[in-house]
Amino acid sequence: MAVILVTYDLKQPGRDYKPLHDYLKTYTYCKDLESVWLLYTSAGTERIRDDLNRLIDSNDKTFVVRLQRDWNSRAFGCANWLNATDRNW
Repeated sequence: MAVILVTYDLKQPGRDYKPLHDYLKTYTYCKDLESVWLLYTSAGTERIRDDLNRLIDSNDKTFVVRLQRDWNSRAFGCANWLNATDRNW
């Protein structure tokens, strides 16, 4: 299992991105920044990127990366989620 950070820049104002958000919610996740999601999953970054590509427009941007344990934050609501003892990533 790993923690995967997904962030995006959606370029189409007014477009319904609910299918994208519904997809991300299928994972165990934490979201505390506008377009940043943390996913706890065994899925790889390439698979998640490919799944996202089917749900967004061609001019939208995504970045998907596996996190390491070395991180820091300030007033980040997902900090406790990341530190949870049951997360053996």
